[in-house]
Amino acid sequence: MTKENEAGGNGEDQHRSRVQQLMRAWTDTRIAYHATTDSNEKRLLAERSAQIASEMPASEGFEAFMEILEQSLAPQSKPLYAYNFYASDDLKDLGDTELTRAYVENIHAQAATEHVGRVNRLVGHRNQIFQELRRRGVARAAMNELASHADENVRKRAKTDLEWIERAVVPQPESQPPRQLPWQILWQCDHAPPPGLTRDEIAERLRDVLPDACDALMDLALPAIGLWPQRVRPDRATTASRLGGMPWAPADWEWPTVEGEPLLFVGQINCAELRGLPGAELLPSSGLLAVFGDHDAVEACRIEAQGDIAVYHWRDVDHLVPAVAPIEPSKILLECPLAFRPLIDLPDPHSGAIRRLKLNEEQASVYKAEWHAMRRRGFPDDADGYSGFSKLLGWPALVQHEDLFCFEHGTEDARLLLQVDGYCNGEDTQHWGPGGSLYFFISEPMLQEHNFAACEFEIQFT
Repeated sequence: MTKENEAGGNGEDQHRSRVQQLMRAWTDTRIAYHATTDSNEKRLLAERSAQIASEMPASEGFEAFMEILEQSLAPQSKPLYAYNFYASDDLKDLGDTELTRAYVENIHAQAATEHVGRVNRLVGHRNQIFQELRRRGVARAAMNELASHADENVRKRAKTDLEWIERAVVPQPESQPPRQLPWQILWQCDHAPPPGLTRDEIAERLRDVLPDACDALMDLALPAIGLWPQRVRPDRATTASRLGGMPWAPADWEWPTVEGEPLLFVGQINCAELRGLPGAELLPSSGLLAVFGDHDAVEACRIEAQGDIAVYHWRDVDHLVPAVAPIEPSKILLECPLAFRPLIDLPDPHSGAIRRLKLNEEQASVYKAEWHAMRRRGFPDDADGYSGFSKLLGWPALVQHEDLFCFEHGTEDARLLLQVDGYCNGEDTQHWGPGGSLYFFISEPMLQEHNFAACEFEIQFT
């Protein structure tokens, strides 16, 4: 063998060895991805496997291998348990035996799902069935029969309902007058947003209290658009920016679902209303951004539900129609019009961006106090703690005093697209989980491309 052939052979061997190493590394990463239930770990593993795949030389064989392995590793989703949500009038048309069978089928359907929103719907429907049995005077007999059913879940539920029947009827309390919301909660929706500090004003304040760190902090300042809740007005346009309510959508649009449950409509932003505001140039100049999240995600029921969101950009606002879900959403979020507040936003004191500046203890304490003071500027005493600080763009304002996973451990190009805090529309309040905030984020390249389908989601709560 000539030296040239020997060198060529060594090169091929090295190439083959490198490909094998990459394939093993990719396989190990995908196995770990499918084995974990931790959403943060999944995100890291997904990024790692994508990086390994990008280093692999182009090969149809490797692509076929990846596809086969993914199919073998991916958990096979359970088919949705077929259950008939009879309308109230239809329940009345069922015979006693059919009604009892529907009660049993309801319990089977509940056992087949972990989706809390669907469970809530099933529990409500089972209560309708039970009340119809009571109305006919056959509930006791039906529950006695089901108390010896072969299915343990059916037996337990039937015995519980039997105990309820045996208890004395408790008189219903008289209707209560509507609750009066305190002024601190109502203040925000009853007032126009106070002007935010300009970049120069922020720099001057920081220079006074943190002269050595001022420049580094101002390098982190980002434009943002505060979303200020307002009272509902009867003359509001259906395509105006708002949180909650029901969406308008293109006529051929299909409402996204998870386990048959429609995603909840979080809100919409009319991009044309943003013109001239700081950061608006990063978003489309027209059209409607519509944001949806699964019940279990926005209510913080299951961490694995955080991937179940959808963000759309509908360009043709003039031809949107009232959207119709395949089944009534489990919850319609409180409708609330929005006003806009131009902001220059600095990172939360507990964020990774601030920790990476390595401020000393005194500087960190001073920055935290100044950040809160600037955030409260324009609010009366005690009202800021009852107000929301929802926004487009900027930095996430953290609930749990630790950064979002994507900003702490993800790629460096993560950007906040939307933060939604609790809010009040003058009549009621809307909250996320226990005292939480919703965060929709996107990578810088996807934001520049306006590829909002690439958005991801996290929630923090107390």
